[in-house]
Amino acid sequence: MKNNSPLVYFVKEITIVVIGVLIAVSIGNYKEKSDNRKYVKKTLLAIENEIKLSQSEIDTVLERHLRLYEKLENEFGEDGPTLGEFLSNAGGFQVASIKNVSLRFFIANKAELLDFGLISQLLDIELKTTLLTNKIERFSDFAYDHINDGGGEVKTKFAFLLGDVIDGEQTLMESYSKFLDENKSYLTGKAK
Repeated sequence: MKNNSPLVYFVKEITIVVIGVLIAVSIGNYKEKSDNRKYVKKTLLAIENEIKLSQSEIDTVLERHLRLYEKLENEFGEDGPTLGEFLSNAGGFQVASIKNVSLRFFIANKAELLDFGLISQLLDIELKTTLLTNKIERFSDFAYDHINDGGGEVKTKFAFLLGDVIDGEQTLMESYSKFLDENKSYLTGKAK
């Protein structure tokens, strides 16, 4: 004969409800983890693409700046042209278009999904991008302020500021390469 006591019935019902809740929570956790993995993969792919585009841009501009620096040493002297004339003859200077949109969005929204080392590298890239932007602003401000000037002092300051921009571009390029080399497992989706 079955024991139909209210206590046994209550325990059976509670057990069924608890098991149902545990199954629902497990399914929800699995779905959230799956969604997070997809989000990280898409975002890292976007970051990788932005880095590669920025690398290409900076590489082109860096070569141009190195040639400009060479011409500066050879052609811009005490009795030579004004800074504006020199830049016009040398083809001017260029600024690379650096993309960090995905990086900023990711760090602001879901940074906790990644390894601290990876986040640290991304933040380092962001910092170096900001420093390069500041160097370029100082460089261009000086160039525009002294566009009609010439002479040794202008040449020296211009050379110093151009060297600073070149250094910033090279440093950022090194950070990009290091990030891509050290994080192949994340970028290819083979990370744990």
